[in-house]
Order: sequence, then C-alpha cells, then structure tokens
Amino acid sequence: MKLTFADARVWRYIIAGVSKFIEFGLMTVSEEGLTFKAIDPSRVSLIEMYMPRESFEEFELGNEFEVMISVEELGRILRSSEKDDKISLDLRESYMTIKFERKGVVREFVIPLQTGSEAESIPELKLELNNMFKISGLLLYEGINSIEGLGDVLTMKVYDEDLSLIVRSDLGEAEVVFSTSSGTLIEGEVNEPNVEVSYGLEFFTYVKPAMRISESVSILLGSEMPCKLIFDLPQNVKMNYYVAPRVE
Repeated sequence: MKLTFADARVWRYIIAGVSKFIEFGLMTVSEEGLTFKAIDPSRVSLIEMYMPRESFEEFELGNEFEVMISVEELGRILRSSEKDDKISLDLRESYMTIKFERKGVVREFVIPLQTGSEAESIPELKLELNNMFKISGLLLYEGINSIEGLGDVLTMKVYDEDLSLIVRSDLGEAEVVFSTSSGTLIEGEVNEPNVEVSYGLEFFTYVKPAMRISESVSILLGSEMPCKLIFDLPQNVKMNYYVAPRVE
C-alpha cells in the first residue's frame, strides 16, 4: 500500500505537535481515505484526523489497513520535513516507510509498527455541544500565542454572541475576545449563553501549529463539557480535537 500527499507540512504541524503529549496513534486506511486517532495517557485530549482519498496525489490500496504507530517516533521524523516536501507512506505488515521528496531528492525513514490493544482504549465521542464559534485559524493562533505565557489555565467564556479566552494568574488577567461585531468571528451560534469552562492551556498550545495553517477552526462548547475544535486544513483535511475540562 502506498500513499502520496503533496504537502508534508500538514502532517508535520499536526503530528509533531501532538507527539509532545501522545504516545501511540491508530492509523486506518480504507477506500474512503486515511483516518488517524490518538488519545493522551491522561485521557484529557483526543485527536481524530481525516484525510479523504481525493486529498492524496497517489492512493494505492490493496487491503484495508489498521495499525498502531508510535506518535513520538513519527513526530521526530516529520520534524525533519522541509518546505515543498511531498510525503509518501508505504505500509507493510510490520513496518512503515516514510519518504520525503523535493526537487528529485528523496529522504527515506523506516519505523516499526506497534502491536497490542491500545486501539481498544480510544473511545468514540458523541457530544451535544450547544455553542459554536468559527474563527480564522491564524487569528486563533495569535490569540492563544498572546496569552499562553501568563498562566496554565485557559477559561472559555460564552456571552450572548461573543467568545472570550481568558488566562488568570497571580500576575493578573489576560483576555482575548472574538465577536461578529469586530469581524473576528466568521460565524457564531449561541444556544446556551453564560457558559464558562476551564481547560489546561498546554493542550491548546500543542496544536497551535495546526491552527496556524488552518483556514478556520470551529470551537464547540457546553457547560461543564469537553471542548471540541474542528480544524479545516489544506488539501481537504479535517481534524477534530477534544479537550476535557479541568477538575478543581
């Protein structure tokens, strides 16, 4: 089985970021495309990445494939990718070959595939989240970037139409507001106002690179519920990212 994807940056920015806190991921390849799912050991965050078949320049599939991969090892390899690299994956029974190609120069890496039952511990999440805010990926990246050094807890607060990201510490409080009136919200839908939920800020910092290259990121929130981020990435790639709220 061989898959070729035109832009290695998408892989690099997603996997290299989550490899900082996730150990293993489940990769599934079918006629519809590629799915990658992973959960961190503390079970606070979960990632689901979808790459439809049409996202690939080359899609050669024999049988459907489902394998466990070391996210740390894959992230280490992807961090070596460069601008304009194509990435190819060649999956075999016990190993995967990763190739980067740019201007005719090919760099090749081989990593073993994992065995075990880790896949059984990755849950399917179906959440009813009543508030949705769609934001430019770059604006969200800049918002997180501007407040991440001020504390460890990110509070999301829903007003009648707006969304605030707040970080509080002994040094004070920082707030970033996204609203339709200021043009910083692409779209907003509030069915449950006055919601305020806190999360570990580090889990949002890890996915900043993916925010930066996303056309948009939708944030879905509910009272005392996990937060769901939907990333619209290049090449029709989608990523769902869930973060559980902090327990005081």
